[in-house]
Amino acid sequence: VIPVVLQATGGTVSAVIGTTSVPDSNPNNNSATATTAALFADVSTSVVLPANAPAGTVVSGTVVFSNIAGGATATTANAVVGTVTLSSGEVRSFPLVGDLAPGASQTFTFTATVPSTTGTNLDATSTVATSTPESNTANNSATDSLVPQFADPAVSIAPIPSGAPGQTVTTTVSFTNSGSATVSFTPTILVNGILVPGTPTTVVPGGTVSYVIPVVLQATGGTVSAVIG
Repeated sequence: VIPVVLQATGGTVSAVIGTTSVPDSNPNNNSATATTAALFADVSTSVVLPANAPAGTVVSGTVVFSNIAGGATATTANAVVGTVTLSSGEVRSFPLVGDLAPGASQTFTFTATVPSTTGTNLDATSTVATSTPESNTANNSATDSLVPQFADPAVSIAPIPSGAPGQTVTTTVSFTNSGSATVSFTPTILVNGILVPGTPTTVVPGGTVSYVIPVVLQATGGTVSAVIG
């Protein structure tokens, strides 16, 4: 019984019969060689975030850890562990991936908070490792990014018609949203300095919500003020 330590290219054992004690009738079969290929795993990973989401919200991502080894040299990846590192510095660990047979995979979900700073994306980088020798380590990490969405609400007030003191006229208060995220708020509206009960308002990206406001003209005219939120 001959022990063989496999190398990266496998293992080779050769044997040759030396000088014999009696003449050999067929020396052509006095040597033999046997080879074997080494077995390798090939773990890989992928990570997916939503393409975009409102700033400050919590989203779910998906990470997959796989053993994509194939062919005669494929073997089980043992003690597979994975992580997801977020651009915020937070790390999600997945120590219980376990053993992955060739072609097998494990899928996990994780949560992350979307940045509230404009110009800052949410990045997630997944990594995977195994105790089994690999044929390819270039696919042991992957990255995906999410673009935060922000609202940009604005308010405008149509000109107030003129008239006699005591006359009731109307104006229109309009709320728009030129951002990429839907926004909700309860506006503060003052008519001649008196608070008008606000209506909860939701404005989608590119949308407009308007309210007709009655104004009782005073001796000095009429004033309407509106504040978002």
